[in-house]
Amino acid sequence: MTAVKETAAERRILTQADAPLFEALVNYAESAAVPFDVPGHKMGASDTPFRQAIGASALKMDVNSMAELDLLSHPKSVIKDAQNLAAKSFGADHAFFLVNGTTTGIHAMILAACRPGETLIVPRNCHKSVIDGMILSGVSPVFMLPEVDEQFGISHGISASTAVEALRRNPTAKAMLLTYPTYFGSMTDLTEICRLAHEAGVLVLVDAAHGAHLHMMDGVTDAVAAGADLVTVSMHKTGGSLTQSSLLLLKGSRISSEKVRKVTGMLQSTSASYLLMSSLDAARRELALHGRTAFRRLRPIAEAAVRSIEAGGTYEVLEESHTVGRFGQSHDWTKLVIRVNGLGMSGFEVYSLLKQRYGIQMELAEGYVVMAVLTPADTEQSIGRLVDALLDIERTETTGYVLHSSWTVAGTVPELAMTPREAFYGEHETVPMEEAAGRIAADTLMIYPPGIPLVLPGERMTDEVIQQYKYYEQAAGAVLSGTKQPGSVTVVKGGTER
Repeated sequence: MTAVKETAAERRILTQADAPLFEALVNYAESAAVPFDVPGHKMGASDTPFRQAIGASALKMDVNSMAELDLLSHPKSVIKDAQNLAAKSFGADHAFFLVNGTTTGIHAMILAACRPGETLIVPRNCHKSVIDGMILSGVSPVFMLPEVDEQFGISHGISASTAVEALRRNPTAKAMLLTYPTYFGSMTDLTEICRLAHEAGVLVLVDAAHGAHLHMMDGVTDAVAAGADLVTVSMHKTGGSLTQSSLLLLKGSRISSEKVRKVTGMLQSTSASYLLMSSLDAARRELALHGRTAFRRLRPIAEAAVRSIEAGGTYEVLEESHTVGRFGQSHDWTKLVIRVNGLGMSGFEVYSLLKQRYGIQMELAEGYVVMAVLTPADTEQSIGRLVDALLDIERTETTGYVLHSSWTVAGTVPELAMTPREAFYGEHETVPMEEAAGRIAADTLMIYPPGIPLVLPGERMTDEVIQQYKYYEQAAGAVLSGTKQPGSVTVVKGGTER
């Protein structure tokens, strides 16, 4: 029998200072290989405008699977090593590279944890990808209402008491999916929820899209350390990798790693991008080696910015003293949530003003707030530009009254008349929004960003949903739906009228 040649990675113990996939890809890009495989640009052989814009090196690294670069669906060498290093860095037992973002990770978590018809407990302010995962899997959802912050006009996380009550009311539930941190940075007592859920025999899945950096922050417990079974993190959001690259992390043995591997293989491309995968490997190394120091450097800059923003008395920044005192939840200080309705303007108006007048792109806006995401890539200078712009708006645009709205946060959950999967596959028709009350939605009406639904497939449309739709559509044009007809909604044909 011919002996299998050892790789360099197998001859030595890898550490967090290594980036085996990234290094192998760079070595291949710098080699004299003549490509007669795909992709067809042949490592950027032609001097096109696209190559001139992104650089020849990037195209040299956009290659196909081969022996020295491993295969994502069945990793045996450098991808396997890179995933193992990622798992160790995050304190997980297994890590899976994702090349279609956290959306794929959320779909994979639900499919790996639940069979069709089983109950999945989820927060009402979950991401659209969770809803799509319900349609794909055929689960039956039970919704929990998040903590509502009327002062900031946003929702925070699910309280531990709400989670306990959901577990009590649904003793046959298979899994609970939580968002941690929320889009606005609040973090519930996830350790306690995981403990109680596991005592009840319920799996804990976590959408940690905005928490790739938490394990590098002092005094913060990330979702893996809290005891979650499966966690999806968007490394591209706060971890430094390229857009669309994420990690799916598995801890413990309640879910089989082989099952997770099979599910991710079903959902992902067989031509996984090496640019995306290598960026995960490189970003993990940077976080592991320098992340803690970088966030310690960033924190005093962020704290100084908060003091400057609030100095004039018009703005209020969401801080941990508020979330702990009012809701018993901690807060991720890298989410700079700024309440601007004291200007007499909506968050949507300030968001647009910051972009159009000052060239500042915020992460998102809501009725009362705008939000900036801070990362180690930010500096005193970049954050200072935001502070200066906000203070200039305060000086020049304050109207003299405080804006209030009844529709900043949804207060109720519409009736679930059928499962999302049943509604998705039913017969549909499109009706004007004004005539939709009482009909069963066949599509998701979603506020984007961040991607939180107003109504889900299978839920009965209500007057409150319609009013909220009108508010967001008028305020920001920020409601996405499947129908191409403005002011209309797709409903289940023949759905029971009120």
